[in-house]
Amino acid sequence: MNYPDKWPRLIGIPVWAFFFRLIGDITPVGDLLKSSQFYLDILVITGVTGILWEGNRFLIRYLDRQYSWATQSTQRLFIQGGVAMGCTALVIALFSFIYNDIVIERPPQATLSILIANDVPIGLLFTTLLHMGYTMYWLLAYHRQVVADLQLRIAELEANAPGPLPAPAPESRSNEMKTLLVNQGKGFVPLATEQVAYIFVANETSIVKTVDNQSFTVDATLEQLSERLPSSEFFRTNRQFIASRVAIRKVENDGSGRLLLHLHPRPAEEIAVSRRRVPEFRQWLGAS
Repeated sequence: MNYPDKWPRLIGIPVWAFFFRLIGDITPVGDLLKSSQFYLDILVITGVTGILWEGNRFLIRYLDRQYSWATQSTQRLFIQGGVAMGCTALVIALFSFIYNDIVIERPPQATLSILIANDVPIGLLFTTLLHMGYTMYWLLAYHRQVVADLQLRIAELEANAPGPLPAPAPESRSNEMKTLLVNQGKGFVPLATEQVAYIFVANETSIVKTVDNQSFTVDATLEQLSERLPSSEFFRTNRQFIASRVAIRKVENDGSGRLLLHLHPRPAEEIAVSRRRVPEFRQWLGAS
């Protein structure tokens, strides 16, 4: 799942580092702001917090692919909680000893006191809140997706319910392409549409990627191509991309209602089907 957490990370890491430094310190804030040591502490804590956030985020995204909160919640809870808390405590203990013992040379007793009473407990609290936030977002996204699937299913049932005779199906295209003329050097060569993995636009040029990972340009717009390519084999996912059925290896929900396509050969950018086109894409992909 793709989490929209760019700004929460950019803002949350330094804010948490600031409050982390203040917790347990009885020195007036005004005096702390005059101390260069305070700003060095903030810098170090910001770096450690960033490492913890990115590490836990990697763990969460990895477990998203292995265990679903909807069907494997117990396994997910114990694995995610155990790994997250253990790694967090280890990272904080390591950096605390290095920073306090080596960098600023606090007395050993003070170092141990800070570690036990302040650093590790607050770090574990941070990790707990972090995982709660990501889990809540996952559950909300899952709920939205389930509702969307149910609405699609209801629409399908209503469409198949007895009623007035359906309108006649549109006539199949009689001018569907079987061969593309793609550019090669100063000339062009024929390319069977069965060999096309996908077509995309880059720098206002239509580029054809084949199933064996070759690239060609073609003198036609995506609008023109989408009208001529076999509709049973090609689907226009967005304004800049046409995907072939043979290139699709896996389809994933991204949590926001879109569908992410895993294609072969792998495209340079993430390819998604917008929420508006998801029902049409599902119907197309499921068609024989």
